[in-house]
Amino acid sequence: MKNQYPITVLALFLLTLFLGSCGSVKHSQMIMLDQVMADTSMIDSFPVLKIRTDDIINIFVTSRNPETVIPFQQQKLASTGAPGASAGENALGQQEGYRVDEDGCIYLPFIGKVVASGKTIVELREEIISKLVSYIPDVSVQVRFMNFRVTLLGEVFKPNTYIIPNERLTILEAIGMAGDFTPYAERASVLVIRERNNVREFARINTQDPTLFMSPYFYLSPNDIIYVEPLKAKQFATQGDFLSRYSTILVPFISFVIVLLGGLIFP
Repeated sequence: MKNQYPITVLALFLLTLFLGSCGSVKHSQMIMLDQVMADTSMIDSFPVLKIRTDDIINIFVTSRNPETVIPFQQQKLASTGAPGASAGENALGQQEGYRVDEDGCIYLPFIGKVVASGKTIVELREEIISKLVSYIPDVSVQVRFMNFRVTLLGEVFKPNTYIIPNERLTILEAIGMAGDFTPYAERASVLVIRERNNVREFARINTQDPTLFMSPYFYLSPNDIIYVEPLKAKQFATQGDFLSRYSTILVPFISFVIVLLGGLIFP
């Protein structure tokens, strides 16, 4: 009996270890940008955003004489977000601005049609100034995107659609806005979905690899969708999921262990 006691304890320990380890997450899986050394590197170029069809462009015209810019004030478009709503609720709405139509154009008061699609914000601003200067000699124009939004889904703490106040956003900043990864996030395979020029792109980003900074998807584009997949460990850790998936294996295994231990204890 004394010789059988260590065998019984060992069998119970292995069974407990088998059941408990299935839903565990390794520490290495929770590390982002592992083995990054102290270093400096030049940023070759920032992404240049081009205006596309269905973009909402804010155009703000100013002058020393406020009365001269009144005819050029843009109209407020319908918005689905209520005042004071959160970023996710307002993100799909439209604010003050001009919509780029199917032909890639916007229509300004007195000026008429202006081709916007394919231009940068700076290029559009310069063209508008050249058209307005005959009406307002000291005109000043500011142009910016109103629909730069990204959507984060999956294993982040605050999945949502976020409106971006500027025109430059990295994938790390986006994950930070969403409250960071959850413990069960698959950091080595973050999916980026991007649509441009009538083409839908799918890309996988490894946030544990320092080459992330050289990826063409490190800087996000308007309307990008980021999906963070769960680790396989979450399937086992989810309540009821493990037993439902592996009951056909576990029941015979546990029965065998019980019979084996019974034979050892009561020969």
